[in-house]
Amino acid sequence: MFLLLFALLLGCSGKEGKSPPAVGIGVEPGFLAPDFMVKNLKGGATALSQYRGKVVLINFWATWCGPCKAEMPSMEALYRSYPRDDFEILAVSIDTEGEPPVRLFVEDFGFTFPVLMDSQFEVNDRYQVRVVPTSILIDRKGRVAQRFLGAKDWNDKESRGVVEKLVRMKH
Repeated sequence: MFLLLFALLLGCSGKEGKSPPAVGIGVEPGFLAPDFMVKNLKGGATALSQYRGKVVLINFWATWCGPCKAEMPSMEALYRSYPRDDFEILAVSIDTEGEPPVRLFVEDFGFTFPVLMDSQFEVNDRYQVRVVPTSILIDRKGRVAQRFLGAKDWNDKESRGVVEKLVRMKH
């Protein structure tokens, strides 16, 4: 009975036509993705909030991770498939050896998507990443759309379809 009364009170707040209730911050689908700011390989800092209005694929990886190496060429192909106004990849390295091995890895493979350094695991922990690679797809409103554990082929029909659906949603 109490829950019914509570639900009725919430539903009858007299705020018809106002914005929907705020969405909490979290790492599960439907929640606003936690913002972060970390160093990038270009010498600056990158914040997730810079990309609001775009679909963002955050990929947690490391140079020593075989499955990460296997999926990254398909991530590069996906990255090149969309204009930067619509889609971005943020590859968050959890390497603890610093920038040199990460920079060498990225240059050897010719990856062009932004690579971020999270050697202290701050973003990794905020996103509750327990296995690499882990990818988190964020919609244009900054909400977590989907989490993917393990390596993916970002060129397969299913993966492309998930990204394409979000990219087509223009706000």
